[in-house]
Amino acid sequence: MSNANEDLRVVNIHDRDFQKYSVDNRIYCVPVDEREEERLESQHALFLRLCGNRLFFPNIESPRKILDCGYGRGEWAVAMAEEYEDSEVTGVDIYPVLIADQPDNLYLYGYNLNERLNDPEVFERNAYDLVHSRFVGPGIKKSRWRPYIRDMKSLTRPGGWIQLVEYYLNIQSESGRLTSSSALRRWWEAYSRALEDSNRSPRFGQRLQEHMTEAGLRDVGGVVLHLPVGAWHSDPTKAAIGRDSVEMVGELLDSLAIWPITEKLGWTAAQVGYLTDAARLEIQDLTLKLYIPM
Repeated sequence: MSNANEDLRVVNIHDRDFQKYSVDNRIYCVPVDEREEERLESQHALFLRLCGNRLFFPNIESPRKILDCGYGRGEWAVAMAEEYEDSEVTGVDIYPVLIADQPDNLYLYGYNLNERLNDPEVFERNAYDLVHSRFVGPGIKKSRWRPYIRDMKSLTRPGGWIQLVEYYLNIQSESGRLTSSSALRRWWEAYSRALEDSNRSPRFGQRLQEHMTEAGLRDVGGVVLHLPVGAWHSDPTKAAIGRDSVEMVGELLDSLAIWPITEKLGWTAAQVGYLTDAARLEIQDLTLKLYIPM
């Protein structure tokens, strides 16, 4: 568990606010400013719609003890605490922001997920009905993923469940019209290379089931969801989600790329901005029929 005052200090880099602790220690180098807060809120709403308004997929009637690893701005944790009023929800995050109107059954802590999940002041072994981890990939060291999953297993009660969700940000084209020279492909190549140089795994989301099985978890299953980008889908619900996702995805490209590409590849902020702006234009092209696998 970390020091709350130190955790909330920020530093401005390339006109974006970052958590100073994360930047100093090279942990989760994504902005923590108002723009990112709005993006995270939009991301949660879009993902919830994509999942048919389901907060979780395991067959759990009424979870009593819930852990959210990487609670972000708290949307999922708050929704769970409000939906299951008799439950106890714990959220941990490297940047432990305060939440307005925080439910009485929600407890929040600052925590680096690269450290063992074994602090007795925060975690309880063999106790949680549901352990949730979503979109934390940019902050998890490559060598940490396997022990991270094992740690979550040790916290889950017998018969409990773990739900993991990660993006695969090599944005795909259902129409096959996205070329290797496109801005989105060039963005992905630069971003993935910068993540690799940061000891992160840009493709780990594709291997979640494999590593959960390796950790000794049973009844491992999963599904690849496609987040449409743009209102191109023939299904009206997915077309509406795609229409509403364009702005969020554009912000995602900017938020995730600005620090690692400048820091690890030596680009200027203007060069990253130029590439991101070109990618933003491409995601508005309905003929590409874009989607993000997750």
